[in-house]
Amino acid sequence: MPLEVPSNILPSWIDKYGSTPFIISLIVIFQGCFGGMGVAQTPALLKTLTDNPIFRFIFVCAIAYTATTDIEMALVSTLIFFVFLHMIRTEEERKKMKFYL
Repeated sequence: MPLEVPSNILPSWIDKYGSTPFIISLIVIFQGCFGGMGVAQTPALLKTLTDNPIFRFIFVCAIAYTATTDIEMALVSTLIFFVFLHMIRTEEERKKMKFYL
């Protein structure tokens, strides 16, 4: 016998207004800016993975996917985001980089 989860725990207006693009954008911005504060101590494995540019790209792409629910748009917007960040770096900042996204 499968466990049934009631679908009407919260008021219906939460689903109606909480899933609007504006609210989703605010949630994603907040998550992207302050999400790291939720975990007091980051596991060593995650710190190691973030040293790898590919995993860093995947992590940021996951944030973009949260906003869009479209994997292609998430990939493209993440790539554009990193290119933009690189373009606004000063020459000294670029020289200090090894090859970090």
